[in-house]
Amino acid sequence: MRLQDTVQEKLSLAERFGLTVIFPSPDQEQYLAIVSELARQAGLEMEPAELRRRALQWAMYQNGASGRTARQFVDYLRGERG
Repeated sequence: MRLQDTVQEKLSLAERFGLTVIFPSPDQEQYLAIVSELARQAGLEMEPAELRRRALQWAMYQNGASGRTARQFVDYLRGERG
């Protein structure tokens, strides 16, 4: 299926059922809380200030903070730690 076909299909469903799903981006503190929790779950030990600094830098390079950005950052840290 081509990209344009996929877009048209989604628009058609939105028009038919009148639903719009929005995934708002978290604010900075919510993003950092997500990063902190994901890092904790992954067993990553890092000074909170260092984790915060690197997470904000990562978000800046990734064009914004989101749950997905937080996950990618923590996955990156896991890979970095070996």
